[in-house]
Amino acid sequence: MKRRGLVPVERRVSSLSTAIAVIATLLQPVLASSGFAQWSIDPFVNNAISSEADEQTYPTIASDGAGGAIITWIDGRSGDDDIYAQRIDAAGVVQWTAGGVVISTAAYQQRFPTIVSDGAGGAIITWQDLRSGTSYDIYAQRINGAGATQWTADGVAISTAANGQYLPTIVSDGAGGAIVAWYDSRSGASYDIYARRINGAGATQWTANGVAISTAANDQVYPTIASDGAGGAIITWQDLRSGTNWDIYAQRVNSAGAVQWTAGGVAISTAARRCLRPRPTGNSRAPDAGPVRA
Repeated sequence: MKRRGLVPVERRVSSLSTAIAVIATLLQPVLASSGFAQWSIDPFVNNAISSEADEQTYPTIASDGAGGAIITWIDGRSGDDDIYAQRIDAAGVVQWTAGGVVISTAAYQQRFPTIVSDGAGGAIITWQDLRSGTSYDIYAQRINGAGATQWTADGVAISTAANGQYLPTIVSDGAGGAIVAWYDSRSGASYDIYARRINGAGATQWTANGVAISTAANDQVYPTIASDGAGGAIITWQDLRSGTNWDIYAQRVNSAGAVQWTAGGVAISTAARRCLRPRPTGNSRAPDAGPVRA
């Protein structure tokens, strides 16, 4: 006696696949009129932010406050390293000039951008910059939600101190501006940690070229930063003051640029062996290479 109603697995899978394909085809006109249509559902074909000539690398991202995001990266389309940005909305549609908007195409290299929301639909971007031709400095630029840069063309100087300043990290100051921290070789002997605030109008605050967060012995590198919720910031970094092992230290700086804790920073961890690359919440990041030198 034959059993009825049983379909081989292969045929059921084939029928299901066919049904899904038909449904997807029928839904295309509906999806095309909705906000979800622009996001690719193919994991091998994602939404292009920039596919210009040469390389686009080291992207970082911040919310646009409206369900989308603003993305910035190092861009090699000119044959050198520049900084570009693009906004993508909640529907997956890029909003600005195809390929991205220029943040800085100053001479020589602009590298390792980081980004934070400006609280008004735009963003503030900071990076290390070799436009001087001799050593890296720190610059920043604000861009609004329409893709128009708001400050001096190619960015406002945050620090142009002697020797090099590297790998800036950034956090909102809660008032439309930002606080930027970096590691700094102005002493000529070792790396130290400095920071500076810039307001929403692009006017730098605090001591020229930044306030010292830590100038302890040996090297302090790879700072990361988070808001303290009161207009200042808490900065943490990798620290070699012991002369033998990397440890983790932190310092708080208030909205006026005054450090609040023990001079040189508070020890977070001095455990045996190495403690590397602290990572608080936020957009802080660093490339995988060792300390960057000019």
